[in-house]
Amino acid sequence: MSKYHALRDYLLRSGRERLDMAFSQIEEILGFPLPQSAYRHPAWRANEAEGNHVQKKGWMDAGYQTHDLSLTRKR
Repeated sequence: MSKYHALRDYLLRSGRERLDMAFSQIEEILGFPLPQSAYRHPAWRANEAEGNHVQKKGWMDAGYQTHDLSLTRKR
């Protein structure tokens, strides 16, 4: 079980097609702070179809993709 399953479960329960979420909201859902790489490296937040980044499974397994990210607003 991935430590990002809590995010997946939250997104599945939301019933919404699109969500605007602050990084702090995601951290609250997960119960731990996001790593600094989430704030520094676009690859951490990428919607990669393949690869071994476990965090992307949190949103992609729920049928979501990241869009319109703002690092200045942390959203």
